[in-house]
Amino acid sequence: MRIAILANTLPAALPIYEEVERSGKGEVFVVLCPAAGGGARETVKHAGRLLLKPGRSKSVNLWRRHKLIVLRQPLDHPQSVTRLSRLGFDLGLHKSGNIYRENTIKSFRLGILNAHIGLLPAYRGRNVAEWAILEGRPVGISVFFVDAGIDTGERIVLKEEVDVSRCESLAAAKQYLFNLDAVFYRRALELLESGPGSFLSNDASGRRYFVMSNCFIRLAEKIFLSNKVSNN
Repeated sequence: MRIAILANTLPAALPIYEEVERSGKGEVFVVLCPAAGGGARETVKHAGRLLLKPGRSKSVNLWRRHKLIVLRQPLDHPQSVTRLSRLGFDLGLHKSGNIYRENTIKSFRLGILNAHIGLLPAYRGRNVAEWAILEGRPVGISVFFVDAGIDTGERIVLKEEVDVSRCESLAAAKQYLFNLDAVFYRRALELLESGPGSFLSNDASGRRYFVMSNCFIRLAEKIFLSNKVSNN
């Protein structure tokens, strides 16, 4: 299986690359693309600086092995879609700030996976970890195949509650969830490799959450810390 990690920066992609590469689940590539609203030129310059910086042996090794691909246009640009299609990737792994359009998704044989730090279908959108804490619900991660909407892809490969009670703050808990994406991607790949099992359904029963105000974030933080004290 040919797997592409879609990222805006190389440091963001490397932990996922290393985890999936060690698992031996396929031939893994890193595809760097301009961030949403960002400049393509900056993406190219950033990649060049990393390759030239001392101590960046991992980056240079990726480049020498032809595993690092830098797109000069946004992911939804026709040139990028054509190039991705020609590269013949089976699966994409989301690690960018982009929202994918249908043509980009279709350039991957199986689609693009996203490790979302919310339990779907209940929690779509932004600040979902904070909203779950505020509402007294569990937090977790869902790995699902994206569509052109916001966390609306119908096929969930894996979802699981995550214990964040050892984290010192709500911000730390959220970062802990983000940092688990490499492990959850590897586990999702293992499930996909084991056979065409049934997917969990990301149906319309949930709701989409939006950016939480600072007032509610402070309240969620108090609830999170209160729960830590009561659990101890």
